[in-house]
Amino acid sequence: MKRTMWLLLTGATAAILLGAGAASSSDQSNTSQAQPAMVAGSTNAEAQADGQAGKQVIVTKIPAGYRDWKFVSAAHEAGQLNDIRVVIANDRAIKAYRSGKPFPDGSIIGRVAWKMVPSDENNATFGRAQSFVPGEAPDWYLQFLEKDSKKYAATGGWGYSNFDKNLKPLTDEKTMYACFTCHKAVASRDYIFTKYAP
Repeated sequence: MKRTMWLLLTGATAAILLGAGAASSSDQSNTSQAQPAMVAGSTNAEAQADGQAGKQVIVTKIPAGYRDWKFVSAAHEAGQLNDIRVVIANDRAIKAYRSGKPFPDGSIIGRVAWKMVPSDENNATFGRAQSFVPGEAPDWYLQFLEKDSKKYAATGGWGYSNFDKNLKPLTDEKTMYACFTCHKAVASRDYIFTKYAP
């Protein structure tokens, strides 16, 4: 998920019109087919070849209060994704971002994405097509990285999640392990792609 997740949080990621909580995966059906966007920059085959079980990597609960978290960064992903996304973080992660220190346990970084659509209203005012706004939620709507150096020791201390537009978690182990496979590229930055926007 090169730049998909952390241009999450990262990444990013808060959700329009949605509250803070969601049911755990025990209340929800499994989603076994991954969207292409979920594995941008990596493949299920790569994750499988890594020889690790993905189960320990998956976070299946949306963190409470994430809509009140602080802003980290924003981005537009083109190509297959064509989305607008924001990256947010809880207080522990924000302190680490601002200090330049490694993220402590309990840090959570979120990424919220929307399809990027032109604004007819804004463009009518500007007199040309130049304004784009969030549209509907895609199937890679919410993502969170959760730091727990013991629980997620096999994946650099981070657990990964993806929630679709219906807030159901993606629980396919190979696909979710591919997140870590991709984030290895930035292991020197504590596995986080998204940098704090000044």
